[in-house]
Amino acid sequence: MKDKKEQVVLYGLGNAGKSMLPYLRENFDILFWVDGNEGLWGSEYEGIPIRSPESVSEHNGKIIVTTTDTYFVEISEFLIRLGFTKDEIFRGQYHVYDQREEIVPYELAMLEPINVDLRNCDLLKREEEEKERRVMVFCGFYSAYVGQVVRNCKKRMPEIHFSLMVNAESYLEELAEYTEHIYVYHSYTELYGILRALPRYDVFQMLWIENIWVYFENLIREKCRRLNLCVGGSDLYRARDAERIYKKSLIDMADTISAETDATISAFVSAYPSAAEKIRWVNFGIETLEYLDPDCMVKAQEKKKSMDISDDRIVIMCGYNAGEAHQHLKMIRALKKMEESVKNRAVLIVPMTYPKGQDLYIESVAAELKDCGISYRILTDYMNPKAMAEMEMMADVLITVQKTDQLSSTMLENMYAGKVVIAGRWLPYENLREKGLFFLSVDEIEELAESVPEVVTNYQAYRDKCLSNKCIVHEMSSWDMAVERWRGLWTE
Repeated sequence: MKDKKEQVVLYGLGNAGKSMLPYLRENFDILFWVDGNEGLWGSEYEGIPIRSPESVSEHNGKIIVTTTDTYFVEISEFLIRLGFTKDEIFRGQYHVYDQREEIVPYELAMLEPINVDLRNCDLLKREEEEKERRVMVFCGFYSAYVGQVVRNCKKRMPEIHFSLMVNAESYLEELAEYTEHIYVYHSYTELYGILRALPRYDVFQMLWIENIWVYFENLIREKCRRLNLCVGGSDLYRARDAERIYKKSLIDMADTISAETDATISAFVSAYPSAAEKIRWVNFGIETLEYLDPDCMVKAQEKKKSMDISDDRIVIMCGYNAGEAHQHLKMIRALKKMEESVKNRAVLIVPMTYPKGQDLYIESVAAELKDCGISYRILTDYMNPKAMAEMEMMADVLITVQKTDQLSSTMLENMYAGKVVIAGRWLPYENLREKGLFFLSVDEIEELAESVPEVVTNYQAYRDKCLSNKCIVHEMSSWDMAVERWRGLWTE
């Protein structure tokens, strides 16, 4: 006879919870699901009753919060107010990049430690050696920025010894020659073991202020002489109030915080006044600038021909990744309203090459494109910097209307290449105009139905206005210029 499973209640019926359900059913007896969506109350999902948040009080035992980290803080605070203790609240973690699940206690002190062989957790299989100027770069998801920072800084600062703390094996091929170690974790438990086994580093450099690092903050602080945080757009602009409060303890213990724009620094200090004395401007250089040359233009023309795009078409790049924040659906619906004569002159290029785990969203974008009346190409294969440069040289116009952003390197790359950029006015790009850069803005996505036909019809006139953008972007964003600012973070 099988052992009786522990009875639990699940909180939060979203994509994360649905993805975890097979794992949860295998390991627990699920009594019911609670969710804040009143429209779901009284119904079922996969045979599990769905109830209101208040009904969770009927349960005396373990609550597993099956939402993203963004909502975990708010939900756990609600549960504590209802009388649940921290040792009854657990996170249901679904790691979208490697499709693994786990149940994690409320805080690190309750997590069961494991012993790991540090060398076996390193993709490079090397022993830790005592060296000066050791910098560990942290990133909890795959990001091209990690490769750009490590690769470009190592080339220009060979005295820095870089290592990585990441959850993606894909860094091995691109960064093996630039790093001492590439530590890969696939669960909170595994990360806990690696951190405990690590020697003390000179610098821990976080890209970016992610919730997972808050969970391990005290151990992280013990393991480095200097702790640096880098502010990303989602850290600040997309964070909910409870999440911002949750991150404050990590922010307070950091030595230095960096951000890419003056607008982001101002917004960050407004949210965290105590950080005013330790935040500074440090921007990511743009590696792709090095590939935007005449040879790249030739390759771009070949690529355009291979994609069966004629030279008389205006190529419009819609966003630059598969994140829902790029608002592709709204963008396509606006472009659908254009006159047929404009539609017939345009081709939409939709890069959806990252992040992983966005298959359902990509399918929804593809369905919308099929009905828009405009020729289109969806790109899903990974592109290295050279391939990215060729795509940008192939495009004539970039539309970037994501919900929030700090500073888009793709946008700057297109400006450097002399392309016409149309951006959302709600994005913090006005300081770029002050630097002399030319681009167009829309107050609402629906305005694309007017601004894009204007550009398509008068393309050469708008292209001429962009000629001075190249020099301005080079001074601001080439890695030769940016690397000195990063040096200051690690050698003080």
